[in-house]
Amino acid sequence: MATFRCKERGFASLGLRHLAGLRRAVRLLFVLMSLACAPRDSAPEPSAATAEVAVIQKIQIEHVTPRRDFVGPLPTTLEWTAADGVDSYAVSVENEIELPVFDQEGIKTTSVPWPKEVRPEPGTYFWRIVGIKGDKVIADSGRAAFVVMEKP
Repeated sequence: MATFRCKERGFASLGLRHLAGLRRAVRLLFVLMSLACAPRDSAPEPSAATAEVAVIQKIQIEHVTPRRDFVGPLPTTLEWTAADGVDSYAVSVENEIELPVFDQEGIKTTSVPWPKEVRPEPGTYFWRIVGIKGDKVIADSGRAAFVVMEKP
């Protein structure tokens, strides 16, 4: 095993040798912070990064029935809030291991009845709504869970 020993030079010589570089670094940091915190006369110009963020942000759709984290019987209807500028909606429901239970596209209203032929077992399910304009998704609800407690 290797051992390391420090030479007995004292702290004074070590500190003086690096003090000038440390002072320059602190001065530069102070200047940069002053520039970053200085008030601007006008709004900053949009950059490619801010433009990309604006494109990624979507209109939020809220789950109405079943609401997020609902626990109870199988819902007879899936309902959500409207999103401005949407031509149609698409709904998807998955089980807890992310297997599709049902998907429906081209919905022109803000609700859809639960399909009578789909009879899920008790368990946790996730549903999501997206709003579509043309061929682009412009609104999204994100995934919401609901729990079916009894077999329909």
